[in-house]
Amino acid sequence: MRSVVTPRLAVLAFSHFTIDAYSSFFSPLLPLLVAKLHLSLTLVGTLVALASLASSFSQPAFGLLADRIHRPWFIAFGPLVAAAFMSGIGMAPTFATLLTLLMLGGLGVAAFHPQAAALAREVSPRPSLAMSIFVTGGTLGYALGPLFAVTVVGTFGLERTWVAMIPGLVLACALLAWFARVQPRRRDPAARPRLAGLKPVLRPLTLLYFVVVCRSAVAFGFTTFLPLYLHRLGWSVSQGGTMLTVHLVFGALGGFLGGWLADRWGGRRVVVRSFVLATPLYLGFLFLPDWRGLVCLVAGGFFLQSSLPVNVVMGQELSPQHSSTISSLLMGAAWGVGALLIGPIGALADAQGLHAALLALAGLLAVGLMCALALPDVRRHAVPVDLAEPAIGTAGK
Repeated sequence: MRSVVTPRLAVLAFSHFTIDAYSSFFSPLLPLLVAKLHLSLTLVGTLVALASLASSFSQPAFGLLADRIHRPWFIAFGPLVAAAFMSGIGMAPTFATLLTLLMLGGLGVAAFHPQAAALAREVSPRPSLAMSIFVTGGTLGYALGPLFAVTVVGTFGLERTWVAMIPGLVLACALLAWFARVQPRRRDPAARPRLAGLKPVLRPLTLLYFVVVCRSAVAFGFTTFLPLYLHRLGWSVSQGGTMLTVHLVFGALGGFLGGWLADRWGGRRVVVRSFVLATPLYLGFLFLPDWRGLVCLVAGGFFLQSSLPVNVVMGQELSPQHSSTISSLLMGAAWGVGALLIGPIGALADAQGLHAALLALAGLLAVGLMCALALPDVRRHAVPVDLAEPAIGTAGK
């Protein structure tokens, strides 16, 4: 394990943990924000969908820039921006203000992910396991974000959520100080990757993209509506936030297992099995009563999220020269489309109830399975690497 977890990978995983904690900060506070701002479920779904425009669809632009700049500045500025804006949501007086804060904070999330994911794969000799460690850091942060949020609100009140920005600001300052001493990456301007270079891998990349869309839509949907669903069943805000944390923590553990298995089985087998196992478990949550349904939900999240790091590594293997760009497509644009589907799901919940909406959402797992079964062996379609470049210079170790 020592050869896999390098100091730089540990820093990237911890940074991912921190920024993704801010990404899920607002989910457990939705019952309070719904009451404060008088939001319908349609508006809740719209809020998540529009916020994803900033945090997800801007990632390809940051990915293209990251493949061209000489220092990993986005990794430092991402947590700074996310912390500053995401932690202010409790003070939002209107829906428009809340949406603006989430979108501005989302830009920090978008800036961080493509560059950090590309570097995580490069700083370790075992890319699948390294990516699983990096992704597990993020999913653990995403899992503990709700607990962080309810703790801050329980201690300081909804109007003082700004206190939560302190960890992100401290991390950003430390990263900026470190990266200022890192030797710049040297690049040949003539060797900059071009989007046309992705044409030979368009088919497997497209299938992989839709696999991620389906997985992300289910993950985003259940993360968004689970606290509201449980609240309507009589759970408190704190209990709902804790249950969401348990669900997400097991998802993070599944992501770590998936990366470990991908090094032994291959990525495609892991992705297919994640959908095969997750589909009946999510349906079990919706139809089984009490604790049995909740056990199915936690297990379903574990198996579904096992494919998360594998998807990214499979995409990066298709064309290593476009590592940041592909990461942005699979961690940004694909996740964004998945999040946009939450808008219609919210409208369906208003019309037919949350149970029917979550059932429709779980149906996307069958679509994801079909796309996964159609995936070829990505290594046979990979574009050869023409130039090998170090991820980060040796200065400042």
